[in-house]
Amino acid sequence: MKALHPLKLAALVFLVASLSATDVDAQRRSKKEEPAPALYPNATRVSPEAVYTPRLLKLNTKLQDAYNADGKEEETIAAAEVVLANEKAGPYDRGIALLLAGSASIDLGKDEQAIGYLKRAIEENGLPNDNHYSAMLSLSSVYINNDRNDEAAALLDRVVAETKTDDPQVYSLQGANLYNSGKYAEAIAPLKKAIELSKDGDEQSMTMLLSAYAETGNDAAAITTAEALYQKDPADKRALMNLATLYGNADQQDKAVALLDEARKRGMLTDANDYQRLYGTYFGMEREKEAAQVIEEGIAKGILPEDGKTLAILAQAHYYSDDIPAAIAAAQKGGPLSSDGELSLFLAQVLGQEDRNTESKAAARQALDKGLKNPGEAWMAIARAEYYSDNVAAAQAAYREAAKDPSTRSQAQKALAQISR
Repeated sequence: MKALHPLKLAALVFLVASLSATDVDAQRRSKKEEPAPALYPNATRVSPEAVYTPRLLKLNTKLQDAYNADGKEEETIAAAEVVLANEKAGPYDRGIALLLAGSASIDLGKDEQAIGYLKRAIEENGLPNDNHYSAMLSLSSVYINNDRNDEAAALLDRVVAETKTDDPQVYSLQGANLYNSGKYAEAIAPLKKAIELSKDGDEQSMTMLLSAYAETGNDAAAITTAEALYQKDPADKRALMNLATLYGNADQQDKAVALLDEARKRGMLTDANDYQRLYGTYFGMEREKEAAQVIEEGIAKGILPEDGKTLAILAQAHYYSDDIPAAIAAAQKGGPLSSDGELSLFLAQVLGQEDRNTESKAAARQALDKGLKNPGEAWMAIARAEYYSDNVAAAQAAYREAAKDPSTRSQAQKALAQISR
């Protein structure tokens, strides 16, 4: 079973939204103010006190202001280095400086520098839990995006073990790391937990979970999960398309096409890819008549382009569903719009089968003018049309042209010998 598609993590930066642990004015707040709830209330680590060194107030203020300003990443790093170089800096001063320098380095795309700062922030162990574990998650995301998956896995395992967190982002990151490492079976448990804990739905984790099931050959679990997701919100187009893909990969084409056709009736197929997917499924099931209907509807709605490529597919759909007049009409319209002569060649061959020889010759010559991979095919069509129009000499000349093409040489020479007796 094929995976839905590979996934790559975007860069993630986990910093505490509330700057209760990084705000230089924190020590001047009113005692009556309620502290923000802890992000990791079940952590086994004893959280150090968030206390700045009073004599470093100006330096920390400058650092904080640079960090909060747009486009001041280099200034943030420089201000952090000033704090780090000060012998009076305490554990909290240093931890915050390292954390903010690491975050700024991520924004600058300097991943190795970010890794250095964040590792030091964790190893010096001076940050309160909210910042300490958020630094681990930031470092994990940088590791993941640099394909250092084993290091990321060890760090994420540590976060989960030490915090007993219920944060779905942590499990999503853990599952994504395992997924991107090709450890699909191991990725399933954290991805499922991320989805279970997420209040608003976690589309990326769901997509990775479905792909992980697919990669491990667990078709039934993948489909059951996708069905549950779709039933939860039948208006969710992405869920519907994921389920249709899984049905198709599991050779349940009837279910796939029924789902897509129902989506069409509900107006959920809104772009060309949607219609192509539906008519392609019908083609795969040898239900060309329905494929033709879908294509014609897509063109009528302006969703499918009425170009040479689409009309070529429509012509074939009509031809294989035995609607020859409709096939000819589609090919006649699409031939001049095509970038090559293949559709005109198809038209010439169909017209020849219908004994419309004059039209067949004209279409074949149009095909030659537009260009063909195997021009001998067009000369074969011209030769047949000439022969059945009782123009033997012209047919012989056309067969000689066809014999110049390696793809039709043997066939043309045999036909030429037969009509030259």
